[in-house]
Amino acid sequence: MGTPRPAVHRTILAVDVSGFGARGRTEQEAVRRGLYEALVRAFAECGIPWTDDWDGTYHEDRGDGLFVLVPHGVPNGRVVGSLPHVLAGQLRRHNKAAAEDAVIRLRAAITSGEVSSDGNGVMGDGLVLAFRLLESTALREELRRRPGELALIVSDRFYRDVVRDDPVCDPDSYREVAVDVKEVHGKAWISRPDHPKPEPRRRLPRPRWSVVSLVPLLAVLLSCDALAARAPAALPCPEPVQVNVLSSAEKADVVRRLAADFTDAYRDPTGCKRARVHVTSRPSAAAVSAIGEGWTDNDLAANGPEPHVWLPDVRWEPAEAQRLLHDGDGNVELVHRGTVAHSPLVLGVAPNRATADGSFRWRDLGAFRLTAVDPAASGAGLAAAVAVVRAELGATALDDPTSARRLREAALRTTAGPVCPDATGAVLASEKAVGRDELRCLVPLYPVEGTIDLDHPFVEVRRANRPPNERRAAAVTAFLAHLLTDGGQASFRSAGFRDVNWDPGLRERVRRGKPPLLEPVVDPDPAAVRAAWRAASGGKGVVLAVEGAPARALADRIAALAPDAPRLEFTPETAAGVVAEAVRRHGSGRPVVVIASTPTPARPGPVVDGSIEVHGVGLVGGACAATSQLGAFDAAYPGDCTDAADAERALDWVADRLWGAR
Repeated sequence: MGTPRPAVHRTILAVDVSGFGARGRTEQEAVRRGLYEALVRAFAECGIPWTDDWDGTYHEDRGDGLFVLVPHGVPNGRVVGSLPHVLAGQLRRHNKAAAEDAVIRLRAAITSGEVSSDGNGVMGDGLVLAFRLLESTALREELRRRPGELALIVSDRFYRDVVRDDPVCDPDSYREVAVDVKEVHGKAWISRPDHPKPEPRRRLPRPRWSVVSLVPLLAVLLSCDALAARAPAALPCPEPVQVNVLSSAEKADVVRRLAADFTDAYRDPTGCKRARVHVTSRPSAAAVSAIGEGWTDNDLAANGPEPHVWLPDVRWEPAEAQRLLHDGDGNVELVHRGTVAHSPLVLGVAPNRATADGSFRWRDLGAFRLTAVDPAASGAGLAAAVAVVRAELGATALDDPTSARRLREAALRTTAGPVCPDATGAVLASEKAVGRDELRCLVPLYPVEGTIDLDHPFVEVRRANRPPNERRAAAVTAFLAHLLTDGGQASFRSAGFRDVNWDPGLRERVRRGKPPLLEPVVDPDPAAVRAAWRAASGGKGVVLAVEGAPARALADRIAALAPDAPRLEFTPETAAGVVAEAVRRHGSGRPVVVIASTPTPARPGPVVDGSIEVHGVGLVGGACAATSQLGAFDAAYPGDCTDAADAERALDWVADRLWGAR
């Protein structure tokens, strides 16, 4: 029996695999694996982590399906406007590789309402309604009579409250149906995310005829009984061209709204839609890697559809991908088409720490306890990491012998906890991010020396080894123009960005005009910055084995960089067994740093797992000689040895081995 939970209001997704019971055990297992993989990937692509806790994406299995409670705070527009489309795409990828008996066609229902748990399971009217809708004849018939992997039904209340007035949800793609299942009688709304209803049929222009010319023509037609024939059929609309847009998470929501507006407005003279824009989001490092490798077919399941447009946060990301392309796949071409918005990097602080002029200096960054910086997650996180590196090292070069120690010190000043209402915390992030509702407790400060511009480039992704698609190229150009219209730029300003002219709109607490930028701008190596910050931020444990007073003093300074490091004392007589003793006490998962104050000849000692990492530090000359105990450790285990008599140099050496990007 689980833990009872009080009632909360949640959006509910319920799914059921069509024809599941008619399959064999092996095929059912393959279908269930494929279903869960598709759901996990679809939720992740929509920015919703897949968990099993009550406050997250709580879900319960139903054999041939399951239901998911969407976390509180996830916009309903994202649930119904993006998730079904992404899920349909994941199902297509599964079905393409699956055996015929393991193909998945899915019925899905979305409702909302109060749900609670009595410890044995979840209860709620919205949950009951979701499963009744799944059982409806209308939904079963919809999936049976038309192709596609997914048929979606939403309750009438959900349609009216969420879908009807939100262009992102594409309300025109829904049709009303009658539902009569057990105690549920009324109407609902069905949509086909991967097989939308056909566009309105185009009618040929009606010719104008004069009476004089019409009379003989009618005579001819009547003579051959042509009037008995049916009128020529109207031409159907051509299939809209697909445009896949890969957006950074920071602006994915506003891009999805603009994409929906564009899809609806971009029509030919007969009223047919000319393009269908699909927006996805990936972490910065993953997007750079996938594009830099040419977005091969093997990337489809992991990274989503191949993008035709890439909208990263900062110019460094496509520059990094371009370098990777030069080293490998020459078939992908990245074409920079300009900027669609701006967002300067700022420091968000509590009001009691704000300066009178709203400024700070980069050298003072160490006085603040920053929230965790993640250069792999986003271009904004990359910019923040670059700023920290500049503040600590004075440049973006990472080959200085002191860089690992100084970045480790900076990483230890960060925290993963919430900033608000903690008055001692600060956020180094984009101006747009600091303006979010959850960070409204903070005041943005602008660096005196200049800031980093998140210039949000529009990058067209072309394939040199494929014939040009003129319809798609025209749609990409039209989409860029749409983002730069007055309405498009107003949408960016409303979402917290500055427009291409640096206008922040009517937002309060932001500095007007274009801020000074860091000059000269030296573009960093993003991969090196990510690797250095990842290594410096790592929770790599260490065991410190020390001998003598000088070694204890050095160990104290190392412990400041590894606060949880256990310490082990040894003497010259017990030196040979110190590594084995460290492993016995603390396991083999931590590297051991052996610091000796006096030279000790090598003696026979116990041998432990040869894969353990051992670093020797001798504070006297010749301490790492082959005949010494540290030299014997160096020969027996992975690791290094140094006889650095200078404690400062020894500290930097140890920091580089433990927290350097090696």
